[in-house]
Parts: sequence; structure tokens; C-alpha cells
Amino acid sequence: MLLVSLTLSILALAPLSALAANSFVGANVALVLDLLDAMQAAGMKVLRTFISGQAAGQKGSASVAVPDLEANGIGDYDDTILDLIDQLMVDANARGIKLLLVQLYLVNSLVAGDVYTDTYGEEGFYTNSDAINAFNQRVTHILNIHKNSLLDDQPWSELGGYIFGYEAQNEPMIFDQSFYLDNLDWICNSALQIRNNVGDPDQLILTGGGSAAASVQSTFFSSSCAIDVVSIHDYNDDWDDFMASAVSEAQAAGKKLLVEEWGSLAPSGSSRTANEESNIEKVNNYKVPWLYWELITNTDPGDGQDYEIEVNGGTDWDTISSASETTAAITDAPFDFSASLL
Repeated sequence: MLLVSLTLSILALAPLSALAANSFVGANVALVLDLLDAMQAAGMKVLRTFISGQAAGQKGSASVAVPDLEANGIGDYDDTILDLIDQLMVDANARGIKLLLVQLYLVNSLVAGDVYTDTYGEEGFYTNSDAINAFNQRVTHILNIHKNSLLDDQPWSELGGYIFGYEAQNEPMIFDQSFYLDNLDWICNSALQIRNNVGDPDQLILTGGGSAAASVQSTFFSSSCAIDVVSIHDYNDDWDDFMASAVSEAQAAGKKLLVEEWGSLAPSGSSRTANEESNIEKVNNYKVPWLYWELITNTDPGDGQDYEIEVNGGTDWDTISSASETTAAITDAPFDFSASLL
């Protein structure tokens, strides 16, 4: 089976007949076509996929190197990563799984210094009109100019049966909180660019998340903002400080919430398991879907911020996989994702 150097995540769903009133579960994963079978067995329905170049050997895996879409220069598109995702769409769909396509441009690439940074600078990427136009062209290329040769040469914008939704960027402007707060319109404007390319309202547009409560901004709930789903990323375990008001605000605005990233630090053992269980209980109290960061398919190498859990790898996986069933059984959830999951 083809190995793809992507960063991915998984959402686990209740049976389709019960989706409207139920919550669901997810997790972020590095490198994973092999995981599709495990996802199917666990009843998971959505795979979160980062569209970005990666070096080989991510998280100690056997992943291959993949160039970024514009590694050779702004507007000089190398569709290698898109072709790989085309195949992933087909493989996922065969197992009843849809894709959430994240990072139409990777913030980590910007911070690390890529062609956009060299041309416009980190902040300039979000404020320079030429940079914004270049990014908009990138979005259009991904969603409408590129075609999936495995699916009758259809553009991604027309593949609602394979795609759950999109994010312009994961954690945009995470490098500077004050700059983020001053430039929230970039997120809404990027969402509008996506929506102008994707007419199907059941393909959702998400914010990309932020830092805990900062993920939730009143700007996103405005009727003029093209965001459908406000993504929440929280590693502080402080859900009770903001989730109740966030749920109410989203409901009032006719928008949705998704806890898109949370995680418990290694080393594994009783303390980590207890933390996992505590977070799951807290989030489930609000009946909001959640994704765990991050699942891997190989033995955990213990790199960096070590939130990784090996699928089929012991207590931590048992906790997360078991919790997916508990979460999927929740009824009367405040947000209905069913149309985007069918």
C-alpha cells in the first residue's frame, strides 16, 4: 500500500441513521494509508489531511518525502501532493471515509522560511495584497484547476462525496497572538475564497483553530464571515472556562464547533490515561465532536511535544478507541454534521 507523507486526523461517527443528534470523535495522525482499515473497523468516518510538503521519516515512520505544492516558486505548482491525496480520496471512500482537507498553505512552512516568507515576510503573507492574491490563486488551483484523474477528472470542488470540508490554514498566525487578533479578517476572507470555489454548502469551511479560548472569536460568528465551523485547539485542559459560552454563541449564529486538537503528554501510564479520560469527559459534557492529536502507526519515537499515540499500541489507544464509541452514543448534540458526512 502506498505510504503518503501527510499529517492526518480521524473522526469517528455513530451509525449514519443516528448522526443528526450524535457527537463524534477524531484524532490527528501522521502518515497513514495503513490506518484506513483500522478506522473502518472502528467506525470512523472522516480523515483530516494536511496539504503540505514533508521530509521523509515523519515521527519515526517510513514516510516518503513529498514536495510542497509551490516548492519551486510562487505560482509554480507541483501537484505531487495533490495526486497523492487523489489516491487517498479513493482509498478512504472505499472504506466509507471522507477527507477534511487542512492547510491549503502550511503556517509551519511560513515560520520556517519558504518562498512566501522570502517574498513577503511572515506578517506580509497575511497583509500584502500580492501575497493574498497569490494565496487565492493557490486555493483556486487546488480546488478547481487540479483534477482528480481517478475520479473522471473532476475538481475537488465537485467531490462532495469524498470531502468533508476545508481549512485555509492550521492555526493561522499562531506565531503572534496580538497580530492574530488584529488580522482575523484574513481567516474570513480566505474562507470566502474557498467558498467562491466550492459551491456545495455541505463541504464545510473551518477556521483552523488557535490557542485554547483564543480559537473562539466573535468575528467568526458574524454572518459576513464565510466560516461554517469554528475549530478549537486546546492543550490546557481548561474547557470549562469557555466552552459553554462558545456553544451558545455558535448556536445563536447558526454555526458549528469542533474540538479539532487536544492531547495528553507522554510518558504513558496511569497519569496519562487519567488525563485522557478527564479531557474526554469534559468535552463530551458539551456534546461537541473532538479530534485527538495525534495518532501514529509505528512505535512512538518520543519526539518533541510528545502527544503521540500508537494505534493498536496499548492502554492509550484502548482509551481513545473506546471513547469513540462513548462519544458516538451521545444524543441531542448541539451541532448537526450529518449532511457533510453522508
